[in-house]
Amino acid sequence: MKAIILGQGNPYLKNPYLSKLAKVLEAAGVPYEFWIWSRDGALQPLPKVRVVLRFGSWGGGAVNALGYLLWVATLTVRVLLRPKAGVYFCSRLDAAVPCAVAAMLAGCRYVFLDRDKLSKSYAWPRPVRWAIERLEAFVGRRAALHVVPGASRVGKHDTGNVRIIRNTPHSDVIAQAWQLRAAIPPRRGRLRVLVSGLISPERGAGMALAAYRALAGEDIEFVAAGRLLGEDAQRLARELGDAYRGIVSNEEALAMLLASDVVLALYDPALEINRLAEPNKWFDCAALQVPFVTNRGLETSAPFEALEACFLCDYGDGPALAALLRAMAADPGLLRARRDALASMQFEPWDQAMARIVAECFGAARPKRQRRPVAAAPNSTSPSSE
Repeated sequence: MKAIILGQGNPYLKNPYLSKLAKVLEAAGVPYEFWIWSRDGALQPLPKVRVVLRFGSWGGGAVNALGYLLWVATLTVRVLLRPKAGVYFCSRLDAAVPCAVAAMLAGCRYVFLDRDKLSKSYAWPRPVRWAIERLEAFVGRRAALHVVPGASRVGKHDTGNVRIIRNTPHSDVIAQAWQLRAAIPPRRGRLRVLVSGLISPERGAGMALAAYRALAGEDIEFVAAGRLLGEDAQRLARELGDAYRGIVSNEEALAMLLASDVVLALYDPALEINRLAEPNKWFDCAALQVPFVTNRGLETSAPFEALEACFLCDYGDGPALAALLRAMAADPGLLRARRDALASMQFEPWDQAMARIVAECFGAARPKRQRRPVAAAPNSTSPSSE
């Protein structure tokens, strides 16, 4: 039996979560393929990737709202035609709804990878939110396994099928990142600041831009990589020039992180989903012991705050962020203290945790090799000691 992974976009570039899942399936000897909705224009053929819908572009608007309807409808038909073709791994609610319908009507078996609660991601009108919550509960109950990134995402309607897997990095990705780090150019200032991942209004794009402009001419370097949403993100990329690297692979992104002194990990607390954030970035930084800046008002940052393992500022306050970065450049001891605190935190590598999910689904499937805990490479130089 094989795994069929349902999600949006190029799984090798846009979706590190699904790329990591593919590695775990390969290690377990489980055959797999991706079924995706491509919004990337002329997407080149990719290994084990089947494009089931090619429509729209990234961003919001009526066209992409129509795209979601077409995606869900297309998947529903395809899954109903092949309900027992394998175990479906569904990235987010839009991919899981068709499988929940097929489970009810035709015995489809699926894993709900519930990475972002749609009901908490926007300020929905109360009736709309109520309807989405009921849909999420329906999909979660029907799933063979319901995978969430933290206890903050476990709902009152969830059952014994819930499994918590933290957004930690994959062991192999860490190893590859250390190899790629050697090709990263040396820093051009006393402090290198990384802005990466989804760079958007809700993830501090305006704040990062304001800090970058406030620090112009100072010995502080900004580098960035990731998907740009909104005018502030576009402006930041334009002003950074070749220091903005575009969309990179998960391995390249972590290599950039290793070569940086501090990472910006900002989330607008006005959105409930952000207050319950379980970001990859925090756990990447914990595994690699690279300090990060996040903002106050997030419930799930409490373990990092309690150990003083992160820097804090108010969301939207660009001048305060600039002052904080200026203080780090002036006093390397601030970074050292956060690195030491991060080193004291222990999180299981993502591949070890996901291997148990795969074993539950496929029975005899087991990883082909033992995994070691994620950690900074032994006897290596700290990314801030160049």
